[in-house]
Amino acid sequence: MVKKLLIAGIVLLAVSSVFAGVMSYVPQNANFVVLFQNNATNYDALKGNVPIFSFLLNDLGLESLVQSSVSNTANSLNLKSSQIWSATLNDFVIFGNENQKDVALVMKADTSVLLKFFQSLIGGQIGSLTANGKKIQTFTTNGMTLYFYTDSGYTIASNSTSMIMDALSANSSKSFSFSISYPKNAWFEAYWKDLQTAMATDVVIPKDGYAYGMISNGILSIYGKENLDYKDQNLKTQITSSKPNSISLATNQATGDLWVALDIPNPSALYDVLKPYVKLQIGSIKNISPKDFVDHLNGKAFIDMSLLSSNNDFVATIYLAKDLSSYIPELSKEASATFTWEGHTVLRDDTIEGTRTTFVYTIFYPDKVVLSNMDPDSSLKYIETGKPAQNAGNYPSFSSQIWSNSFLTVYGNVENLIENMLQYSVDSGIVIQAKYDKSGNLEFQMLVK
Repeated sequence: MVKKLLIAGIVLLAVSSVFAGVMSYVPQNANFVVLFQNNATNYDALKGNVPIFSFLLNDLGLESLVQSSVSNTANSLNLKSSQIWSATLNDFVIFGNENQKDVALVMKADTSVLLKFFQSLIGGQIGSLTANGKKIQTFTTNGMTLYFYTDSGYTIASNSTSMIMDALSANSSKSFSFSISYPKNAWFEAYWKDLQTAMATDVVIPKDGYAYGMISNGILSIYGKENLDYKDQNLKTQITSSKPNSISLATNQATGDLWVALDIPNPSALYDVLKPYVKLQIGSIKNISPKDFVDHLNGKAFIDMSLLSSNNDFVATIYLAKDLSSYIPELSKEASATFTWEGHTVLRDDTIEGTRTTFVYTIFYPDKVVLSNMDPDSSLKYIETGKPAQNAGNYPSFSSQIWSNSFLTVYGNVENLIENMLQYSVDSGIVIQAKYDKSGNLEFQMLVK
């Protein structure tokens, strides 16, 4: 019997040691948690396989620059640079509590080494205080104080001593655990709840959410979901029954470094649901009914922009369900100028900023409205010199991970940006998408190459 108990005890200790670590310090009531794990392996994958980071860290020399700075600072303190780097190569976790003000970080590190390093690097004062019978080290710089405590080789850092006490209590009792299963090769895992952000409205309240990031096939993929509580079930029904497809707009010509595709099906029905909660104004024009104006839209828009242009050239196309021609006389009252171009009415709006005047041209077609900071001839040429957005840059290399039912798709041609700025070729780009799941929860992804 004693032998069995000893064996059981050894097994229990072995199992506990597997799951012990930075997560054991996260309080059960934490309202957001971000865990970074297998940092050494994932950093090597990021540096070696993801083009933009390989360029920045290797070719541009950012890694060597940081390593040199860390090494020089460590040497001046008679420390080894490995003592600094080990803190980042091990797992670490960031978490916060319900008041959304206090944050803590837990990592496997030597607190005294970190404090000496920070002081040498950025200045500041090192001190100590006693809280709840615990000696806590302090680091003060620019009027801000951070608190550090060492426990079993782990460093707990926070802007609040109470967070440190909560972390120690969690480690000795019951700590936080993620409520969902993340992919095994996830680099970081995140969870949040009850975050009252700008997203909260009278009709939609965010409940909780999660996200994770992973590196695979030369792409850093970040996925997340925000679970939503709908106070108005009509809105939920409208969203879950819609069939957006922003990718269908990627056949539009793209010339710039960034394009945005938006598809909100049946905006008129959506407006009917939201009307009691929101007040829509069509600029300063009072003689146009918002409902009637929305009825003219089909919910699709495509924007093509050049980030490298000195005047940030752009062309935005808003597609129509009905011709807006009847509104032109009223809309022209607010315009700086009105003229005809190739049979189409054009409104010009002037904005004076100091000694510079910027222009926005609005061209009315039967099935669309085109807005641009270029005159109609230039904007037409801008569009015609492009290629289908789905063929721009390295967008096709993301095709296997692109969502076809997203209401928002954004593509940034990072390759073109770097080539124009530094005359260096990098096979790089970024895609951002958002969609709703069958329950009306918001999903998003960001793909970086």
